[in-house]
Amino acid sequence: MSDRDAESGPPNEAAPRAALTVTPPARIALPSRFVLRAWTIADVGAFAEALAASEAHLRPWTPWVIDGRVAGQTLEARVAQHARAFAEGTEWVYGLFAPDEATVAGGCGLYPRVGPKAIEIGYWLAAGQTGRGLATEATAALTRVAFADPAIDEVQIRCEPRNVASARVPERLGYHLVTAPDATAPADALRTLSVWRLSRAEHDAGPA
Repeated sequence: MSDRDAESGPPNEAAPRAALTVTPPARIALPSRFVLRAWTIADVGAFAEALAASEAHLRPWTPWVIDGRVAGQTLEARVAQHARAFAEGTEWVYGLFAPDEATVAGGCGLYPRVGPKAIEIGYWLAAGQTGRGLATEATAALTRVAFADPAIDEVQIRCEPRNVASARVPERLGYHLVTAPDATAPADALRTLSVWRLSRAEHDAGPA
């Protein structure tokens, strides 16, 4: 499929980490009635179902969503890690849930890994959930959350140059492209991600 939205980029733990001074909410209702909610251990089953159905859909762009960040880590441990990081205020990873909050439609998160006074948003959608504006809704919500914190001056999004659908999300929200790798290069040569940025001033003046 060519309309896939996916989490924007692998971990980059070498960069200085931002420090948020305003705690992000654990639950955010979106206009579509879908919900962003901090992961809990009770979500493991629904998360596993979404990943199993999305293997072919996600692997070309975001294999770490399928495989996790730590080799050999169970999904239970991964979800527990997300929940612990959210509670401790070191990273804010949300599940994207259907209105019944029982079906995982994807995920979205705030990642303080792109330097001081900046934060990255990553997102992915499960198979069958694309083309409905969900990634845009979720990213817009977390963009507002990020800029509600006076410690944040810039939000970034990263995606594969070939992932046109994923790039439409920051484009719709007024982000500007600052790094544009060659999307015509062989797939195995695409190691540099496209980088989109939105400053506080741009956000305040725009629709996001």
